[in-house]
Amino acid sequence: MADENFDVYEGLSWSERARHGVFGVALDCADTIGRKNSFIDSVHKIALARALRGLRRRFDRALDFGCGGARLMPLLASFAKVTYGVDRTPDCIAMAQAANVVPDERLVLWRDGPLPFEDDFFDLFLSAYVLLRTAVLDAAFPELARVTAAGGNGILIEQLDNGRGLTVERYHEVFDRTGFRVIEAHPIRRSSGSRWLRFASSKRCPPSLCRVAARGEIASASRTRFHAGTKGYFDCLFVLERLA
Repeated sequence: MADENFDVYEGLSWSERARHGVFGVALDCADTIGRKNSFIDSVHKIALARALRGLRRRFDRALDFGCGGARLMPLLASFAKVTYGVDRTPDCIAMAQAANVVPDERLVLWRDGPLPFEDDFFDLFLSAYVLLRTAVLDAAFPELARVTAAGGNGILIEQLDNGRGLTVERYHEVFDRTGFRVIEAHPIRRSSGSRWLRFASSKRCPPSLCRVAARGEIASASRTRFHAGTKGYFDCLFVLERLA
């Protein structure tokens, strides 16, 4: 992944985004109030927890790939004996260390080349809002395949966006090419126009109802069919299994 453009997304570097905190670097750094980000975070955590419970297993070693400030690491770590995180941005590694979820030596700064782990090292990985361009998708998955043992699982919370070429077909092609089988795949959140998002972002929504709105969003989005004419992007949950 030795392409300096990977350090920039939508005109901002990941170091600049990290100045906005754990939610700002991972979600919408323009959300200064925090209601939108709290809603998105709840959607992601509910969907991730359901996916992990659905796999009905305890994992030995898990990888939070592009861990940011360790937003999802506590949940991931609750399903694994040992959890690691990698990120390409020093500021994100510093935030993850400050979160104190795992020992500092399990948080690794990785810029390019092979991931600093042996073949078949993990039986679970998570990627959330990391594969935001097709170039990153193509660069990352051969390495994720290498470090994931046969029978291991991957969980993605990534974006479907026709405008960036992040189509369902494109994801499936990369999964097939790198030796993964799709167990589950469905949208979990619309980028805009959702009544649940509008409600959760409004002043009339108490924080206690944010998770209720998030569950409503997941249920509504999962019934949506993403196709070639779909505008905007959707957050999508993929659950994968590494083939032998």
